[in-house]
Amino acid sequence: MKVVISDDRFGWSHEERSVLSGMNVDLVVADCHTEDELMEVCADAGGILLNQAPMSARVIRALKKCRVISRYGIGYDNVDILAAEEQGIWVTNVPGYCTEEVAEHALGMLLAGVRWIPFKDRRVRGGEWNLNRPIRRLSGAVLGIVGFGATGRAFWEKVQGLGFSRILIADPHIEAKLHPGMAGEAASFTTVIEEADFISLHVPLNERTRHCINAGSISRMKDGVVLINISRGQVIDEPALVEALRSGKIGAAGLDVFEQEPLPPDHPLLSLDNVILTDHSAYYSRESVSTLKTRAAMNVREVLEGRIPKFAVNRPVTRKIGLDPKMEYTA
Repeated sequence: MKVVISDDRFGWSHEERSVLSGMNVDLVVADCHTEDELMEVCADAGGILLNQAPMSARVIRALKKCRVISRYGIGYDNVDILAAEEQGIWVTNVPGYCTEEVAEHALGMLLAGVRWIPFKDRRVRGGEWNLNRPIRRLSGAVLGIVGFGATGRAFWEKVQGLGFSRILIADPHIEAKLHPGMAGEAASFTTVIEEADFISLHVPLNERTRHCINAGSISRMKDGVVLINISRGQVIDEPALVEALRSGKIGAAGLDVFEQEPLPPDHPLLSLDNVILTDHSAYYSRESVSTLKTRAAMNVREVLEGRIPKFAVNRPVTRKIGLDPKMEYTA
């Protein structure tokens, strides 16, 4: 059976090959970036290991033998889940593989943004000195965390001891997640936006969170707020963010994700001194990538061996995949 790594980001595949060893599998490593490329390479694949290529309904309906699409990562917004369900295809992800790395990246961006470290580094290398910028101390300030899933909570754990006067946490299920004695306050999204000096975004992308940071929500923020986004680029309306960074309404931002990736060379964010940009790499460490590749491949193995995958994110039409409809699903 053919299994395809549809768009390789890492340059090696020994973890995947190790997990799939002993099976009658031909692992093909491809470099697909468009729907047409995916359709050509994956049409006869029994399993697909997917990075960022667009797994649209059009592509999914062209898959003749596919039983599982295993997404490298936590998010799966580049997969049409409904189309996969209709075709009887499992969609899986890899939750929790990079929780610590993402939280550390957010903390690093917060500290670097507040202290203007990248800006000062660039200017000192150019011979400048006495680079006074508007800097405030963390101690006594208000931190806002939007989203209190795994990475939001890990970030919350890492900022303990920094001396924030308040930590406001907005999450639809915060009452069940924030227990008595924990150093944090359940708050609405509006309260976080209006009262926090520093805001870190840890939300999935859905219709509720898409462009939740926009001209309207930015107008309610404190002047000079520092904004961190390590979740999904589409959570922020980028033109509104650019305007706020230019005006100083947002004093600094740290962004690991963008509406278009990679950033086009003429993107206005690239010309701003008060923004820190990284290449959608908050997830990365040697350990996290090894875990990611191993678990993604295990998702494929489970399905191809006739098992229900542990990390399923959908419930495919059972009659198309030969499963007992009475079986319980993990999704």
